[in-house]
Amino acid sequence: MNDASSERLAPVTYLPWAKAEPTPPVAASRSRPPAEPEAPPVAAPRNRPKADGRPGRLRSISRNETWAESEAESESREPSEPEESGAERDERIDRLVISRLRRSALSVSEVRAVLVEHGLDDIEVEEWIERYERLGYLDDAKLAEQVVHSHGVRRGRGSGAIMQELGRRGVDNALARAAVEDLDPETELENARTVAERRARQLRGLDRQTAERRLSAFLQRRGYPGDVVREAVTAALAAEGS
Repeated sequence: MNDASSERLAPVTYLPWAKAEPTPPVAASRSRPPAEPEAPPVAAPRNRPKADGRPGRLRSISRNETWAESEAESESREPSEPEESGAERDERIDRLVISRLRRSALSVSEVRAVLVEHGLDDIEVEEWIERYERLGYLDDAKLAEQVVHSHGVRRGRGSGAIMQELGRRGVDNALARAAVEDLDPETELENARTVAERRARQLRGLDRQTAERRLSAFLQRRGYPGDVVREAVTAALAAEGS
């Protein structure tokens, strides 16, 4: 018979002791996970102002780019500051030196140190020093006279202390000595007496020997010579009745 009923398969009957074999799983090697869609670029808030004050434009940062890399790239794209020209450098240094000279007198050595600090070579330094001397901004002889007056008369310092101060400021030793020698010996003695009498008031109650020793050491530290110290101490203690 060739009709449709003869072509149908008979139902499968499993024997009681036979087990149906499960369908074998699909091999793992044949399975492929679905591709992960690439994340779209994320717009980063890059509205950072540029050096000229204009706002920066937004740019996207890919998911594989770190913030540090993005920051470094942006910095490299920003325009760098223009280098200072030689004329601009000279003008800047000149303004600095002149402003200092107008506030207080400086020695040649002090101005030379400022020029060297700002990168001028030896030839340039000497040219600038000569220019300031020619214009009257630098004069070590006048500076020495000013120090003698300010330290000797106003601050009560002796000739030794004045010499040390001029040496510290780099004034030539010959100019310093000439200025100190112009200090009137009577003026120096009068200054020492004034300082000694003021100090002697703080030594009241001490015996004569102790007061004399302490007062002498005080005047020596202020730079007064030995003969001036002895005379000023004697006069000050006599005035105090010691």
